[in-house]
Amino acid sequence: MKNKYVYIVFLFLFIGSLNAQSKMVANTTHFKLVNYSTEDGGSIEASFFKASKNLVVIFAHGAVFNKESWYFIAEKLQKKGISSLSIDFRGYGNSKKGSTNKRSLDILGAINFLKEKGLNQIAIVGGSMGGAAVLNALNTKTDKTITKVALLAPAGGNGIMSKSIKKLFVVSKNERLFTRVNKIYNESSKPKELKIFSGASHAQNMFKSAHREELINLILNFLSTPE
Repeated sequence: MKNKYVYIVFLFLFIGSLNAQSKMVANTTHFKLVNYSTEDGGSIEASFFKASKNLVVIFAHGAVFNKESWYFIAEKLQKKGISSLSIDFRGYGNSKKGSTNKRSLDILGAINFLKEKGLNQIAIVGGSMGGAAVLNALNTKTDKTITKVALLAPAGGNGIMSKSIKKLFVVSKNERLFTRVNKIYNESSKPKELKIFSGASHAQNMFKSAHREELINLILNFLSTPE
């Protein structure tokens, strides 16, 4: 009987602990999962962090990352009143698989999704593969709603020609794509800025380096500073 009583008490404590954890998750979850379609019939899952201002940021991850990898910045922006949409590229997470040569359509689809929600001031942040997808998207179609673009060591693509977009390029001095990123920067029109960090960390891996806080502040200031 005593063992049965102990078991019941333990069960109640366990259930109480689960409820507490559920409430904690609910209180710290500030985004909504959404889906949008792409031009080639794809379906992309993204996390939408809603805030008060009209500005919204699209986050595009690198090849070994996912939409969750940007959450820590999305949450900081949300506290500043800036919304964001962190996407999972095709074939990542719950996003439908599709041609890896058309990731730019995932970016264009995100832009259209936000415009349909009435958001007409859009910034984009991309790392490595995501940065290349952003560049390819902008070379396909430049939308007047895009005001800022920040790219961490884009893995490919051409420069951004639009003079209405404020540009920030970030790269590590000793990383393998340094020359390519410099070429993309030089091809791009003004206004533009190039930030070079020491070391060899590539794109989002820079958040794991000694430059983490400086990089975070650089991106936050770039995005939150009024035009």
